[in-house]
Amino acid sequence: MSSRLITTWSEYDSAVQEILDLAPGTLQIFDEDLTTLKLERPERIAALRRLLTLRPDDKRLSRRLTIVVQKTDFVRQYSPQLMKLLSSHAPTLTIIHAPAHLATLADSLLIADGRHALVRFDHDQARSRLIIDDSGECAPLRQRFDEIVGEGGEALSATTLGL
Repeated sequence: MSSRLITTWSEYDSAVQEILDLAPGTLQIFDEDLTTLKLERPERIAALRRLLTLRPDDKRLSRRLTIVVQKTDFVRQYSPQLMKLLSSHAPTLTIIHAPAHLATLADSLLIADGRHALVRFDHDQARSRLIIDDSGECAPLRQRFDEIVGEGGEALSATTLGL
């Protein structure tokens, strides 16, 4: 069980990868638009794919990636690998556009298996807290994420409809 304060963008970037590597079953993400998470990097897409892919020898039955974003433009326009995962792994992967009344929330959450978390306190700053292997410390963050999801929102689709 450990917790540490992150103060630079390079530390934050390393912490994001650490959380992704520690997520064998579930990952919950709440972020403004996913730009600072850099999920399109090959190693991050590989980590997400590992999380979503059920292997025959895997005893875990619950694999789940839930992403809630306040703005969808970046995801729709600049995240083709993530959208490809959405098309091949729905409903295990869900991306939700948060309702407008949540636009004032300024924090960002990454929660892996309810035991590991990365909390960025403000969109514009790298200042964050990394929590490793502490379900007690992560419990309020899981509750906050559940409340955010409970507010509703519109699920993104990997299929573009048009005329």
